Amino acid sequence: MASALPSSIVVVGSGLAGFGVLRELRRLSPDAKLTMVTLEDGHFYSKPALSTALSKGKTAETLITSNAAKMAAQLKLDARIGREALAIDCPSKALLTTGGPVPYDALVLATGATPVRPSLDGEAAHRAIPVNQLEHYARLRKELPDGGRVLIMGSGLVGTEFANDLISSGYHPVVVDLLPLPLAQLVPAAVGEKVRDALAAEGVEWHLGRRITAIDYKVPAPGYVATLDDGTVIEADLVLSAVGLRPNVALAAEAGLDVGLGIKVNAYGQTSDPHVFAIGDCAEYEHGLSAYVTPIMAAARGIAATALGTPTEIRFPPLSVQVKTTLLPINLLPPPRSLAGQWQCLDDDAQGSKHQFIDTDGIVRGYVLTRDKCEQRMEMDAKVGEFA
Repeated sequence: MASALPSSIVVVGSGLAGFGVLRELRRLSPDAKLTMVTLEDGHFYSKPALSTALSKGKTAETLITSNAAKMAAQLKLDARIGREALAIDCPSKALLTTGGPVPYDALVLATGATPVRPSLDGEAAHRAIPVNQLEHYARLRKELPDGGRVLIMGSGLVGTEFANDLISSGYHPVVVDLLPLPLAQLVPAAVGEKVRDALAAEGVEWHLGRRITAIDYKVPAPGYVATLDDGTVIEADLVLSAVGLRPNVALAAEAGLDVGLGIKVNAYGQTSDPHVFAIGDCAEYEHGLSAYVTPIMAAARGIAATALGTPTEIRFPPLSVQVKTTLLPINLLPPPRSLAGQWQCLDDDAQGSKHQFIDTDGIVRGYVLTRDKCEQRMEMDAKVGEFA
């Protein structure tokens, strides 16, 4: 009796999520037919490293840890590089691409997220550089003059990390955000104040509680001029946009899969079609979006096993994050944004501060540690515990 053919699994995307699940698939099945479809160049690099690359002297080229050819050889991939995924034919189990249809037994969507582009007036509004891909960083390095002045739109995680990296590398960052403090959606106000003050002490210029209304070209010299809602004018050599990401759900939505903020998946990473999975920035789990490295790796393990025929629930460890602000080291586990509760300060001294988030049932659901208190990360992870 003839043996069954090895599974044919197609992965859309070549970021951390795409390669993460491909690595797990190959580890579990040496014989599976693995196909990667990506519109990008297929090189592997660490996206979180983009916000610390300047201070480490990295170029776009040196950020690449494995080129596309090496990744394809290591993982024995059929790498369809420079191909766009156009549609999913769920009944026929085929991915339609610019290189023709690709049949699958299981399809994994690792389509990532797209930088949000705020609506701004001004002839140069479109020149703001997002900072979510290697090509964005390459453009930053190309256009940024030595010691240049950089306007950063957004004081969330990415914007604050870039401000830290720029000031530590001899540049002059100016940060504008409508919210009153940096990291305002992740940390209690007391920590946001410490971040603001620590970076300001080194030269970061903050315009918080303010909104950019227009970006124009600077005349006659090269550069840009931004106008804020209070009439303040800011001159800069470069503008970075770090106002957030929007999950790429178009491919899934057009195929009739359930979408919300992201592509909705169950505990196994499956979409509303059990043969189609989603992972990474594009995926929406029962607890919400999880656009960090730890949940991506956890999801990759569960999805790979399930796609190969062994249903395996994704088990998320505490989803803590190390904020790459060397001027004020921070470890945090943010509570879900919709969760009711309050922050409590447990400790605040010269060695740092410790805060925990308590929900309305008295359960610890998040924490923030600064400076030397970051060493208590494992203790706080255990306190929060595992959730799926």
